[in-house]
Amino acid sequence: MASCPKCNGRLRLIDWRQTCPHCNVNLVYYRSNDRLLDDSEKAEFEHSETQPKIDRAKAAYAGSKLTIARIVFTVLPVITLLIPVCRLNAADGGGKFVNLVSIIKFFMNGGFNTLIDGAKGGNLLSLSLALALVSAAMFLINLIFIIASLGKHGKVRSFILYGFTFLLSFASLLLLFAGGKDVSALTENFTSASVFTGAFVFVLAQLAALVINIVLYKKGVDVKYKTCLIGGIPRETFDEYVEAGMSRQEIRRKMLIALAEMQDEYDRKLAEEQAKEQGGEQYAG
Repeated sequence: MASCPKCNGRLRLIDWRQTCPHCNVNLVYYRSNDRLLDDSEKAEFEHSETQPKIDRAKAAYAGSKLTIARIVFTVLPVITLLIPVCRLNAADGGGKFVNLVSIIKFFMNGGFNTLIDGAKGGNLLSLSLALALVSAAMFLINLIFIIASLGKHGKVRSFILYGFTFLLSFASLLLLFAGGKDVSALTENFTSASVFTGAFVFVLAQLAALVINIVLYKKGVDVKYKTCLIGGIPRETFDEYVEAGMSRQEIRRKMLIALAEMQDEYDRKLAEEQAKEQGGEQYAG
């Protein structure tokens, strides 16, 4: 059941008027300014909680040349798969190069089940291709988690994710070397497979992404935090006032002073701009 905000008297369902039946205060306008200030401060406080996360996310993606390089080398391994990663050799001496395009065509022709069956059967070439594809697909997960890489556990998480991605690519290269003599699980038209340049470039690109993360882990990223105001007072100053045990009325007074100073500064700049415009018009005349 509702109660009067002034006298705390109980309000019944039949008390439909704007005034309290006990103290006759206007229930709609009673302390309306205080309620508006409370709502405004609450909104500014919530913004001050969110803004640092946004600042860290921006810095994680474009806070320095290294963070930009991290994004480039996160996506680059997928592009390097356009370079042939291996060559399928036929008995008559012919062959076929395998890259990302031919792998996509292989899947479009129903090769996904063939790959899975070969991997389950322990075929090394199938396992190599499966690990390479998982390693390449990890770029999506890495790009998503970059946004939180400057959080409490973000650096460690990024190091683990990029390290796992590199290990997958390196294991894929080793299996490609070991499984090149048996391609029967994937195709019947060729007898063996040999490693080609693209496989090495793919692994090196993943290694470069990992090294960049290690450097960022040690060096860190400078985050430019945007100043958040609560009633014209910086959030840090507001917290200091609260920790010092300052009363709400005292804080409100300081807010009024800060807001008045901000208004004075705005008026001064506006007057200067108007004076410049008037001066320019006179000069032009």
